Amino acid sequence: MRTNHIALLKTICLAGVIFLHAALPFTAPGRFWRFYAERQSAFAEELCFWGGLIIIPSFMLASGYLAALSGNRQSRSVIGQIVNRAKRLLVPWFFLTVFWMVPLYTFFDLPAFNRPEGFTLVRTYRVGLSGLFTDHLWFLLTLFWVSCFWAIIQPLAKRFSVLSGLAFAIAAALLMNDYGRGLTWYAVWETDGPLVWFVLGCVLFRYRERMERSAARRPLTLFAVNAALFVVLARNGVQTPLLHWITCALGALAAFQICLHLARHYKTFRDIRLYSYFEDNAFRFYLFHVPGAYLTFKILFTMGMTSPLPFILLSFALNFCLTAGIVAVVNALEKRLIHA
Repeated sequence: MRTNHIALLKTICLAGVIFLHAALPFTAPGRFWRFYAERQSAFAEELCFWGGLIIIPSFMLASGYLAALSGNRQSRSVIGQIVNRAKRLLVPWFFLTVFWMVPLYTFFDLPAFNRPEGFTLVRTYRVGLSGLFTDHLWFLLTLFWVSCFWAIIQPLAKRFSVLSGLAFAIAAALLMNDYGRGLTWYAVWETDGPLVWFVLGCVLFRYRERMERSAARRPLTLFAVNAALFVVLARNGVQTPLLHWITCALGALAAFQICLHLARHYKTFRDIRLYSYFEDNAFRFYLFHVPGAYLTFKILFTMGMTSPLPFILLSFALNFCLTAGIVAVVNALEKRLIHA
């Protein structure tokens, strides 16, 4: 019962990630995405603006919450924690890069950050295995680094207070932002904000009972204040990295509060077969969905569909079905390997 709201948060955010990737082609060209439609969409811009401030911070917050829960249940050494996270995050990253991302992106010649069109299989493997071409798998790498950070500072946080861990995280994030821009391999340079949001999740776990009592007594007041601060900061422009991290943290806290409220209906959500299937396979949906976002864009664009909203909705639906098929095949193969 303690983690139903976290399961909801992760599942809803994952659906949001897939939807955002369907909308991104209709936004102004950015730094990482390489497919853009001829027409931009104000709806897509707004969706990606707010989603960008909420979804990844929420994932990191949920991951920190679960990491603190795991550490509370079982005691592992620092090395043991790092090895465990490497198995859960680096092993999938390696196999997905070698057997999924590099072959697919080369075969369909899909452009991506640090993997332009025309790259051969060998060159794509080179940038993939060196951690320069990561695409959506950057999240696995970043989550591994911030988990290592938490494993190292956790003894200090236990000795003093978990809030001291948050102070360490902010200091480390500022240092990474100022001096870590050259660490482009394996998504190290992208760990600044995630450090703060991950440790914030650990803080929420430590003070979960107070948080839940406050949310139960004044749910609307607490949410309204949080949401108002988030909107004001977001709309008035984010001028500094620290303000950006705070803005995203407020967005993640607002999503956390909503899911805390929805958790009382968790059984109802689980009774919906599509939802329960999606939640049970959420990690695999994340791992396998991105090439489908590119491919559905190319298919629909070739068919001559240009109207943004129908395009986005159809792209999302097609990619969801395509990814569900891939996940079903992977699940079946895994069962055969286990029983072989």
